[in-house]
Amino acid sequence: MKAIGGFLKNRRIIQKKKELDKESVFYILKSVVRFKFGEVGELNVKLDYYKDGILYLKVGNSNWANEIWLNKGMLIDAMNRKIGDDEIKEIKIK
Repeated sequence: MKAIGGFLKNRRIIQKKKELDKESVFYILKSVVRFKFGEVGELNVKLDYYKDGILYLKVGNSNWANEIWLNKGMLIDAMNRKIGDDEIKEIKIK
């Protein structure tokens, strides 16, 4: 009879990739924006919705739209580091 440890060591366990839910994206975006832009940024940048790796943001005014556009790459990188995968591909501003 084989030991269970040997069986599990030789067997490949495939984990299904969990789909990223909207609430998790909200939380991660909020923490990244708060770290980068402070409380004022958190009040002016809101996630409208998330679909297929694209974040759709609502911003308070054109100044914030410009600030997000200029820092889009940094925000995507910071969020993907927190997620642990390259889930976020694009940020679009409304």
